Amino acid sequence: MNAAAAGYALICFDGLDLLIDQHAIVSLENMIVLQGKNDEVKASEVIAGDACEVHSLTAQLVVADKIDTRCRYIVVLQADEHRFGITVDSVQSLPIQDPKLHALPACMSISESPIKAYVQVKERIAFCCDVSTLWCRIKSSESRHEYKE
Repeated sequence: MNAAAAGYALICFDGLDLLIDQHAIVSLENMIVLQGKNDEVKASEVIAGDACEVHSLTAQLVVADKIDTRCRYIVVLQADEHRFGITVDSVQSLPIQDPKLHALPACMSISESPIKAYVQVKERIAFCCDVSTLWCRIKSSESRHEYKE
């Protein structure tokens, strides 16, 4: 994926398609490469060069201790001065310059949600995701998770 090219990336986790700006993607790690290796490898060690934590969106937005074999990729994102990774099922580059955004219905709109709009991509619906708000959501989710234990 060429981050210098204008456009968006369509990432998918747990069946939810998210549309993000390609410029927010720092790196992409294909987990298929690791299939034959030790399953105990920490996800954060896989992208040690990026010096960031990997968050598993399939595990309540917490830091991933191990690679989830159901996830095929780790995507490292840059949100302002914060760099973080997320585990995803698929990644696709889209050359959409100005997507036609639709506002979420009022019943789906949540103030702290990183999803504020949606767009139709071929036969699929993708939710536009703001990376900075996603970072805030992950950090606030981790705080709540820490207090429950």
